[in-house]
Amino acid sequence: MRILFVADAASIHTQRWLEYFRNRGDEVHVASFRPCDIPGVKLHLLPTFGMGKVGYFYAVRALPKIYNKLKPDLVHAHHLTSYGFLAALAGLHPLIVTAWGSDALIAPRRSRLMRFFASFAVRHADVVTTLAEHMNPAVAELGVPLEKIAATPFGVDTDFFRPVTLNDREVRPVRLICTRLFDEVYDVGTLVRALAKVFAKGRQLEVDLVGDGPLRPQLTDLVRQLKLEPRIKFHGFVGREALAGLLAGADIFVTPALSDGNNVSLNEAMACGCFPIATDIPANAQWVTHDRNGYLYPPGDVDRLAQAIEAALDNSALRSAARVENRQIAETRVDWRICARRMEDLYQGLIERRG
Repeated sequence: MRILFVADAASIHTQRWLEYFRNRGDEVHVASFRPCDIPGVKLHLLPTFGMGKVGYFYAVRALPKIYNKLKPDLVHAHHLTSYGFLAALAGLHPLIVTAWGSDALIAPRRSRLMRFFASFAVRHADVVTTLAEHMNPAVAELGVPLEKIAATPFGVDTDFFRPVTLNDREVRPVRLICTRLFDEVYDVGTLVRALAKVFAKGRQLEVDLVGDGPLRPQLTDLVRQLKLEPRIKFHGFVGREALAGLLAGADIFVTPALSDGNNVSLNEAMACGCFPIATDIPANAQWVTHDRNGYLYPPGDVDRLAQAIEAALDNSALRSAARVENRQIAETRVDWRICARRMEDLYQGLIERRG
């Protein structure tokens, strides 16, 4: 196939799709506002002429030129309110658009303009995909029938994200890790406040915060105010190998997100054998059964999160049992190859239907 992706080439999630179809032998192109050098993938940098997001609309003129030159078998645009809208507005077909999470679950409810963008994208697409089944009704509300929507998670490379053997794990304090972005929707501040309550009771715990974002200054100030600097380590963004190593060396994973599509971070942690403590939202409840393979707590509830962390510290038997079950879930439900083949089938089906 000759495939044109309209997506952020600098995103690791986009890159995984590009590399998968490149490795399959397809001719892969990506039109993006941000550059990224991906061997074997042709980048088409979209112009903004230094005008920021307003300049994005210049892409509406650039995209048809790229499309007419390439004549791709299909176009796949990622994120409804940005690249998905632009690909739809440019009239590219056959078109698959993928909703990532907030572009379907949050943005259309907060802004009429974002709702228009998202609705336009899905109504002009030939197929719409989401990252999880619970997103499908929200996408349908934008004006597309449910039968036109397919849930296809991004998936996890379970060969790369895997646990270390117990014999290789040194005797040390329990390690807790969070790999969510420092942004409002991911609510990492609630985790920091909960940890202050846990440490105030004299509990032994080492904490890794992996990631970055606009709220980093506020979070570092909060850690300083609560006198938690020696106990909480900020790693910033790390490479894929370093991330897999940190997850494999952790015991407990916390995702405090207020909303999510499919929580890839949670799936990576489960594949590495971490015990998940997650907000009780659909994106997490589809993977975690409370008091069986993890704990769920009400979003934003500092006290309940602190109690869940303490319970996890006290219940090593539950953590061990969950370690086995969560690895099995990762291998059978979100292995990257399973998800990629599902997308491959969607591509083939769409091309056949379009003749």
